[in-house]
Amino acid sequence: MYMIMRDITISNLRNRINYFFNLVTTSSEVLIIPMTNTDDAVVILSLKEYYALTETNYLMSSEANRQRLLESIAQLAEEKTK
Repeated sequence: MYMIMRDITISNLRNRINYFFNLVTTSSEVLIIPMTNTDDAVVILSLKEYYALTETNYLMSSEANRQRLLESIAQLAEEKTK
């Protein structure tokens, strides 16, 4: 699954906030709103996408988990699952 990211201005977000909130909750799109006069930005994503990211982060947080997941993925690819 690929996440689609869309850059929008804060003015555009302000003027069409319902549209953009509906967009992120009904799709995998992520909104990036650059802050004025800084290199930073704000990201808006759906709760479902947030949970997926935090779960992936947790699952990959230890070397042991990473190895087990990679082994399982390899078994699936080779159709060696039970």
